[in-house]
Amino acid sequence: MKLLTDLRYYWKSILVIAGILYLSFAPPSTFTGVPTFQNEDKLVHVFLYACLTIILIFDFHNYKKLTAKKIAFLLYCLIFPIVLGGIVEIFQEYFFPPRTAEWTDWLSDIIGVLGGWFAMYLLKLTPKSTSGKSE
Repeated sequence: MKLLTDLRYYWKSILVIAGILYLSFAPPSTFTGVPTFQNEDKLVHVFLYACLTIILIFDFHNYKKLTAKKIAFLLYCLIFPIVLGGIVEIFQEYFFPPRTAEWTDWLSDIIGVLGGWFAMYLLKLTPKSTSGKSE
């Protein structure tokens, strides 16, 4: 029952994760005809993982109402998207040919996560700004 409650509150995050997984595992031929420029995929990685982080933080705050410990916040909203990006790269290499893993893609994911985290810090939704209330 707890899982269903969590799913209800995190539906936006789950939707974004599903979109990232689709874009990560779909055959490259799916995206023919889309205008491209050099390293545009890195920019897409940054954008997608920044969006994921921002939505995770919003969902976490709406669900937990600042009653959770900082460690849970860090796990859900910082560590999880970074690990997800790494797992996606590994899966692309071994299970979704002709896709390949690239360290620079994962680095772009991490930059996006940190960028999303910084944006939320500016909006005062990260643990530093709620440290007195969340513990």
